[in-house]
Amino acid sequence: MRARIFVAAALALAPGSARAQPPEMQVPWADVAPARAGDVIQTAALGVPDERIGSFVARRAAARDAARRRAMEALHAYADAALAAVRAHPREASAVHEAIGRAARVAGVRPLSDGGAVVVVEVPVGALRTACGRAGLPWVG
Repeated sequence: MRARIFVAAALALAPGSARAQPPEMQVPWADVAPARAGDVIQTAALGVPDERIGSFVARRAAARDAARRRAMEALHAYADAALAAVRAHPREASAVHEAIGRAARVAGVRPLSDGGAVVVVEVPVGALRTACGRAGLPWVG
């Protein structure tokens, strides 16, 4: 009987049960390359604290801004590579980059003890598909 209780408790606390974790625990600890995750293209980026900023609160805010900026740059680079692979027209590329700028949102933030932060940014696949629906793009199909 004790063995069953132990096994049940171990399974309940297993790291695979991500739904039981608070949202901030689902955010990675470092950069993650952009990839499709269901109905979104998602990426994560690390923002390091700027030690020149005296206030810890301001340092953390600057790190979050830097992480978001890096994540957006990663999304734009991901889109560029995908668009180049299908030889998309420059107008299509512009539309995709505008869609990223409009539709991207911060989906999670992991504050780090040193004042840094990891920020997850995602953009809906539908927004990218509307901007450019060429076959062969990772957000089509």
